Amino acid sequence: MFKIVLSLALLFPALAIAVPYCSDIFTDPPTGDHGENGLTPPANIGPPLGDLNCTRKRGCDNSTSGYFLPGDYSFSEGNFHGGGPSLVNHITTNGTTARLYFDRVSLSGVSLNTYGKAEDLIIYVREDLTIAGHNHINGIIYVVGNVSLTGNGSVTGGLAAGGSAGVGGNGDFVFDEEAIDNADFGGMCIPGPKPDLNHYRLEFSSGALSCKAKDILIRACADEYCATETSVLSSVDLTKNGGVYSTVNFAGHTVPAAELWHADGGTVLVGLGATAPSAPYRCFIDGLEVANIADCQLTFEDTGFYFDAPDTISYKDSGQFELFAATKDPVTQKCESLFKNQTKSVDFSFNYKDPNPVNNPASLMLTAPTQSKVIAGGDTESVSVKFDAEGKALLTVNYPEAGEVTLKASHTHTVNTPNGSEELVLEHQDSFVAKPAGFHFFNESANNRCASSDPYDADCKVLAKAGESFDMRLKAAGWTSDEDSDFSDNPVLQNFKHSNIQIQAAVEAPSLADGGTNGSFSTSAVDFNLSGSESSQLISQSWTEVGTLTAKLTQDISYLGVTISKDNASSELFGRFTPAYLDISGNSPSLTHSCGSFTYIDQPFGFSGGGEPIIQVRGMASDDSEARNYQLGDWWRYKHKEEASRNQWLGRGYEDKTGELQVQDSEYPGLSGSVSYANNANTATLTGAKVEYVRLPTPMVPFDAKFDLKLAVTDLTDEDGICYQADSSGSCQPFSFEDIADGASFELRYGRLQLDNGYSPQSESLRLPLRTEYVSAVDAANVPTWVTNGDDSCSVYNTVTSTDTTEAVTTGMNMTLPAGFPAITAHSNDELTSQSGTALQGVNHIYFTAPNTPGEVRLKQHVEPWLKWYWNYDGNKPNALYDPRASAFFGTYRGHDKVIYWHEVN
Repeated sequence: MFKIVLSLALLFPALAIAVPYCSDIFTDPPTGDHGENGLTPPANIGPPLGDLNCTRKRGCDNSTSGYFLPGDYSFSEGNFHGGGPSLVNHITTNGTTARLYFDRVSLSGVSLNTYGKAEDLIIYVREDLTIAGHNHINGIIYVVGNVSLTGNGSVTGGLAAGGSAGVGGNGDFVFDEEAIDNADFGGMCIPGPKPDLNHYRLEFSSGALSCKAKDILIRACADEYCATETSVLSSVDLTKNGGVYSTVNFAGHTVPAAELWHADGGTVLVGLGATAPSAPYRCFIDGLEVANIADCQLTFEDTGFYFDAPDTISYKDSGQFELFAATKDPVTQKCESLFKNQTKSVDFSFNYKDPNPVNNPASLMLTAPTQSKVIAGGDTESVSVKFDAEGKALLTVNYPEAGEVTLKASHTHTVNTPNGSEELVLEHQDSFVAKPAGFHFFNESANNRCASSDPYDADCKVLAKAGESFDMRLKAAGWTSDEDSDFSDNPVLQNFKHSNIQIQAAVEAPSLADGGTNGSFSTSAVDFNLSGSESSQLISQSWTEVGTLTAKLTQDISYLGVTISKDNASSELFGRFTPAYLDISGNSPSLTHSCGSFTYIDQPFGFSGGGEPIIQVRGMASDDSEARNYQLGDWWRYKHKEEASRNQWLGRGYEDKTGELQVQDSEYPGLSGSVSYANNANTATLTGAKVEYVRLPTPMVPFDAKFDLKLAVTDLTDEDGICYQADSSGSCQPFSFEDIADGASFELRYGRLQLDNGYSPQSESLRLPLRTEYVSAVDAANVPTWVTNGDDSCSVYNTVTSTDTTEAVTTGMNMTLPAGFPAITAHSNDELTSQSGTALQGVNHIYFTAPNTPGEVRLKQHVEPWLKWYWNYDGNKPNALYDPRASAFFGTYRGHDKVIYWHEVN
């Protein structure tokens, strides 16, 4: 026999009061008049412990000795007395939270919980309490009656009252919000912030049996349409005919639904009484809101159909549920079945509830023990149902769509009476939700794809820049398998509607293990609402990062009262994504002189070690935030994967800032040096580059260098054509290392090397003087003053015999010998063993071997361009550089230039 046993506890539940939020009770300043909405002790706070008497001399005489671990302690009176010049601590806590309940409390010269935390002590007083004089409590105090804090009394923590609450005189109250949040109130109030609550909803179907509990769904709605439920704890009083029936605590919605019994039968008014947090409520019967709360009524019949269709997954057979016809036994008040071992024709109606109307008018498959029927929306089908020995028939449904739908069963039952027979219509209607099995994120068909997550793979194409809009699609998917985790090929659900679906990006490459970051979507909340024949939701999306990604749900979805796990989502790979633009920052390069403390004009000079030009290249998103994934591995596409293909700044150049001379690369029109890359710092460094100031025929005095190194747009563009910009709205632009050497006293001198004629007997070596000079001054007539460059101990010369008579070469000694004159060689030392010399403080000599033949040898010393000068030896080339020239005279000795008179003595 099918039985439903009625519980007296369910028929006559104890009255209860909704639990308030702690933040509503304990405020700054303290509040009173909480009355019935205040704190109520838990039902079981332990056995009475008598009085708690504490004095300075004896301490506390109770078994607790004033030392309290977390838990509940119930006392009659609390008497705390100190005496003497200083406050005495009478309560010590150890952990969160000791809750002490008193009928009355008296205080005199004491400090309670001096060394603990305020959240570790709660004092609950059932009558009035006055805190005055020199008394201090470090804890949370709730007084059912009136509380007064005055005199020199002080409280740190929280203070509230069911009656009045006042702080006056010299009373000192310090509110500790963290203590309220952290304390364990033992269920007397709900911790944490109050939810953003719009209203509550009561939802139930029409029709109920007086011999069975009726399910009432209660929802806490965060918006007017209840598209989102609150996630924090709510506490409400469910009422029947205006009286409190039960107190229900839940988060979001009741799971399971609240139960309501009414054994007497007839119509009752269903409602909500006290609610915490406080909010109005609305009533929905069979999915329709009643116009007036007074119409939130439910009729309990003594005879009728009953079934409870379970929520299910779209395209999946539901769990079996029982259909039974019952009548209440007038004696036992129990439900007795009507159709034991009988087969009846039952009419089943199927209708759309939410959404209604629908995009896809899918039909419902209903399976009974002897027959299955497909029922179209809005239609009714007669199904032959066989009831078992207990009068039950097990049914299943399969709805290949998403949403809330209603199933109604009806049967006309003939009852024999003394006067003949009567027809009794048995009806019951229930709603159930078919939720998606999962979701799938996928690319718009026109999207570029990246198959490998390798930015150098030809099949890894660019989808968008960081922060640039692209199209993403999301579909709701029906069930195919319980083990399914890839919903890409699952059937599409067109009726699913839901707002504020929270989604987030999950970086695929560079991976989190490699330092990648997920970044964020511009659209993180999706309103899913298809129309017509649409099969997926279009999302206009952007991502703040570089790389490839998948999309995922951020949190579980509360859909029409059921939960869809955030893990039930799959995603295609999206990407790849590049930076929107590059951000370039450079160092302040420093220079190294080519000759000690100065450099000659025309002489190449370089950048000092550690002072080479360096740029750091960062990828940026369109919102001008850094796209950090760009800086990782091969995703830093400013540096090409292959060394031979890396950007060498071929568009670089130099610009003088002194106004004196042109500055250029030493290999102009070519370029010296090379660019090296460091992945760990995402830097590019110009190494080995040489720069020179270009000399003109017009002599000039020394000046300090100052110039810019300019990088062209192409030097600052990566492999995807992403270039350096000031911001996302700008255009590609060059970059300059500005005012290099400014303030560094990097002196440039206009110089030359000078040879003097030399004289010697033909049988001896000839010594010929040389010196390096620079222009120290230029007069008004543009006549320079040349002085020996005493700072020059670096200029080199080579005296190996050269047959080159041009001015192009830079080493060797060209000698024009008289006819018949023997070959001689030039050397840099008087031992005639070396042919490479260096100026010493601007001077030195060249030594020639003895020819043993008289004659004049014309000399041309090939030197570097900065030591040549505009000698115009030919008389018609004033703007051409010449090597220094002189003559060596053998067979003639004119004496030393500094000897005035010289003669031979015996």
